[in-house]
Amino acid sequence: MAQVGHLSELHEKYYAKGLRVIAISDEPSATLRSKLIEAKSPKYWIASDPDRATVAGFIDAGRRGIPHSYIVDATGKVVGSGIPNDQQIEELLKAAFDPSLGRDLHSALKSLQKAYEKGDIGKAWAGAARYLENSDGEISRDAQFLREKAEACAAWRRKMVEGALEAKDYGSAYADLKMLLVDYSGMEVATWAAEQKKTLDDGPVVENELKGWEALEKARALEQKAEGKEKKLGPARNAYKTVVKKYPDTRAAKLAEEALTRLGG
Repeated sequence: MAQVGHLSELHEKYYAKGLRVIAISDEPSATLRSKLIEAKSPKYWIASDPDRATVAGFIDAGRRGIPHSYIVDATGKVVGSGIPNDQQIEELLKAAFDPSLGRDLHSALKSLQKAYEKGDIGKAWAGAARYLENSDGEISRDAQFLREKAEACAAWRRKMVEGALEAKDYGSAYADLKMLLVDYSGMEVATWAAEQKKTLDDGPVVENELKGWEALEKARALEQKAEGKEKKLGPARNAYKTVVKKYPDTRAAKLAEEALTRLGG
């Protein structure tokens, strides 16, 4: 509770630069509303996660202190813990990326700007090439800006997918690879995405990961149904054990192991 004021200050100070402060609690929404939101008026987002489904993606067996803060980069990777100071925030924001164009382009490029803003990055990138040598300097400069923005966006998206692959979050990675193939068609990142998708398609990794995640969600539902009552947690523990046994080396199995540790199972 004592951190609310400081976190609100950080959120407001760096919001425009890309920082987001999100608090997640296992308390019910009604309790959070009266205990925190109405009493402290935080300036950041507060979420209720009674079954700890979201928290399970961050917490590890060695960190049980409450409250605990995690620092997450633009790719979704946990890069630190504790409340960061201004210098740490500034360093993280340097690596962040805003995918929006941020300004209007010359009217000659309006259709390409609309394509970019709708997510058809490959079309915008390819179309801008026609205007790079335009005699109107403003048009050529805006075309170059659009190309560079599209390439930077592609690099950022690729980095996020690489992070998901490294974390063995194959479900998210697979979905993003399919998106890259469509939205960034014609660009180098689309070729890379096709190669990565083929690698996943050629092995049982994706199917196994998705099945494991589905089983994990069912186990979490059983835990939530038990409402924390020890006598009713048996089915949830068994379900988590099944995930660990049937889907080893998956992200779902890792989260199931953490759930068992938390439940003392």
